[in-house]
Amino acid sequence: MKKIIITMIVVLKCSISSAQNTDSLIVKYIAIKNALVESNNAAARTAITNFSSIYTTTPESKQNKELKSALDKLASANTLEAQRQFFNTFSVAFWKLIKDSKSNSQSIYYQYCPMKKAYWVSQESEIKNPYYGSSMLSCGKVIEKLDK
Repeated sequence: MKKIIITMIVVLKCSISSAQNTDSLIVKYIAIKNALVESNNAAARTAITNFSSIYTTTPESKQNKELKSALDKLASANTLEAQRQFFNTFSVAFWKLIKDSKSNSQSIYYQYCPMKKAYWVSQESEIKNPYYGSSMLSCGKVIEKLDK
């Protein structure tokens, strides 16, 4: 009985930690997306650095490797146009990771821009397109939703 209780505590603690980590990553991702929506290259660079500082790739998995590769490309982008170019690959990999983790504590929306044929993740259903900024802010649609 004591072993069962200890095992349950360990599993619960890992689940809570995983949810907190997923939530932290979502917050950092949203900061990148919002900087791109605002067409703010410097804020996007800072947000990318902040995401990188909390993202770990252990345990190794296909999703982690894809996200790490996309994050590296995004981090190397120096212009707003380059950041937006690499943001799609990063967003697709990030969506796979959070969808597979099933540990988000909030509803998350997967959105799509038909003009760029590109995706992003959002905490709200309202479209704020990171690929065009204010010139086409509401271009896009929700294509999937993860409930908490």
